[in-house]
Amino acid sequence: MGAPFLMRGSMVFPLAVALATVPATEDLARGEAEFLRGNVHCDAREFAEAVACYERAAKFGYDDHVMWNNRGVALDGLGRHEDAIAAYTRAMQRNAAYEIAAYNLGNAYAQLGQFDEALVAYDRALAIKPDYPDALFDKAMVLARLGRAKPALQAYEALVRSDGANAVAWSKRGEFLEELNKVEEAVAAYQAATVADPADADAWTGLGDSLYALERYEEAVEAYDRAIAADPDNEEAWNNKGFTFFMLGIHDEALACYEKALAINPTYKQAWYNKGYTFHGIHRLEEAVAAYQKAIELDRGDEVLWNNLGNALYNLGRYDESIPYFERGLEVNPEYEIAWNNIGNALNKMGRHAESLKYHDKSLEIKPDFDYALYAKGHALDNLGRHEEGLELIGQSLELNPNYDHAWMAKAEALHRLGRLEEARDALNNALILNGEYEEAWVFRGKILEEMGNALEAERCYDEALQCFRASLDLDPENAELHYHRALLLEDLERVDEAIDDYAAAASKSHSAEALVRLSALLLRLGRPADALVPADEARSRHPADPRGWLAAGRAFAATGRGAEAIESFEKAKASGAGEASLELARWHHSIGGDAEALDALKGEAQLSSEALLLRADIHAALGRTDEALADHDAAIRSPSEGRDLAYRRKGQRLLDLGRPKEAIAAFDAALGLRPTDPEAWLDAARGWQALGQTARARKMLDEAIRLDPQNVEARRLRSEAAVAD
Repeated sequence: MGAPFLMRGSMVFPLAVALATVPATEDLARGEAEFLRGNVHCDAREFAEAVACYERAAKFGYDDHVMWNNRGVALDGLGRHEDAIAAYTRAMQRNAAYEIAAYNLGNAYAQLGQFDEALVAYDRALAIKPDYPDALFDKAMVLARLGRAKPALQAYEALVRSDGANAVAWSKRGEFLEELNKVEEAVAAYQAATVADPADADAWTGLGDSLYALERYEEAVEAYDRAIAADPDNEEAWNNKGFTFFMLGIHDEALACYEKALAINPTYKQAWYNKGYTFHGIHRLEEAVAAYQKAIELDRGDEVLWNNLGNALYNLGRYDESIPYFERGLEVNPEYEIAWNNIGNALNKMGRHAESLKYHDKSLEIKPDFDYALYAKGHALDNLGRHEEGLELIGQSLELNPNYDHAWMAKAEALHRLGRLEEARDALNNALILNGEYEEAWVFRGKILEEMGNALEAERCYDEALQCFRASLDLDPENAELHYHRALLLEDLERVDEAIDDYAAAASKSHSAEALVRLSALLLRLGRPADALVPADEARSRHPADPRGWLAAGRAFAATGRGAEAIESFEKAKASGAGEASLELARWHHSIGGDAEALDALKGEAQLSSEALLLRADIHAALGRTDEALADHDAAIRSPSEGRDLAYRRKGQRLLDLGRPKEAIAAFDAALGLRPTDPEAWLDAARGWQALGQTARARKMLDEAIRLDPQNVEARRLRSEAAVAD
């Protein structure tokens, strides 16, 4: 999420209340009435209505400098600073000695970042009224922002000299010191202001802000309470007190404070934003979305707001829906690297890893040392099978930010895919040191330890993960993501009934197809294709643009023998951009003997995955095209995608079927080199040595397969046969 709004020392555009000469005609009287109505609207922050009144006043000939100043104030309130500049300039043309318009002109320029022009306007105001404290203060602030420390200090000294014993002057000094990041000194200045005038609500608010900046949150709350006691309608104090409560973890109090601020001023953007940010932080995401939307209604030119609304939708699993909001943020600020990266993240969540890369690249073009973008791009490359490249970028991310648990998790995944199990385990250890309640890291650590042959420690990791899931769900029972990830673990542990319940719970609370698709796949694996069709149907109905639902439906239809419907679903998935759809179509045609159609289904793909190449090898073999089949095996071995060990094994099996055991053994050896903990690879190697008549070596291979998997029925059968032969 973007940074929250804690209001500190906002610029004020004074609204003048003096009247011009009494109008002499009926039209001027009507103009005066519109002017007065405009002032009422402006006081009520109804700026659009105020501007309309001032425009009507001008049409009636009410061409007074005060009216033009107040029109500028209303335009500034609408964020129309260029138009406000024109209004203040018109006011100065009507009355060159009107210091309020000159000061407001400086503020409007400052809002646009045109600081040199702002200084000219402030100097004009000070030439008219040398002891004008607001102009002295804002001039000093602008000089500080321009990095001109010496003249900034000189301007501040003039401010102190103008009224050194005044509470307002001390408050201005506090604001100025905050701008220079001298927060301890700012605290002292605000304390002096509160001593000078204990009823100065602004001084107490400023003191609270400075204490907040020093992370002295309890003291900050006390200061805000004093501000509210002095002025119960101080919306800024209520808002800032609310966010301080959020930082203290007192969320109900925080939300109550925002409500107080919004009751005072329903158009207070910062309070709507902080309300959304707080809901976001405590995973009340639907309410966060609603609050962010209210803030955006008030300011559509804030890229952080658009980004955070997108983030809330992303966290709800509504990845596709989040992207337009990130794009709106980029319309406001094309150099907003966080939004570029977030579009990539959403695409990654939808499995569109290749498409995500250009967004991560754009983010890194803007900010080359953006650790989250380095991590995200690395993770995407790893998911595309480019493990070494991905690992390098994730490593760079961790050099910049070694305290990001998800980056350590991503590093572990890349290392695991490269077969570097001990390093993967160590990376997970780092993730868990940073976050001992990281459920997915405990699960993955368990899987790696299983592969390393440490079943006892793996079981402890799974138990730890389940305890973390239970504790998290006790606090947040509506969290779809927690239910989903617990279901994944329960499925791996073959606790399928519990997994089904958790997938169903996740699906009922989530806005994505993910849980429904996994539930369908699990039911299909359990031999319940008719049941599997129900969540698949729901997925494609609720998420018609998500190809995963169509794929799940196609698989369920295929399992029930409903070929025409399976083909239609796979074609829909293919049209929606699912790369797996061609593979599923080919698999279906191959399963019913339609090998020519199966080959056609795989045509036109720019780059076939290892799985698709292995399927095409089977199809070529079924058609008697041995050379093409072996060429497909070699292409699968060269493929950057995961599973090179399986590609070697399948090539070895093919060579064994062709009566070429020596070549088969070489392929099996390569598979074992990539994954020495795979009992099936040892079993394949045993078959190869048996085919060569090397029974002693075959027995050693079988013994290793049984050591790795004591329940491997086929390995035990072959070992028993070898013993009888002896």
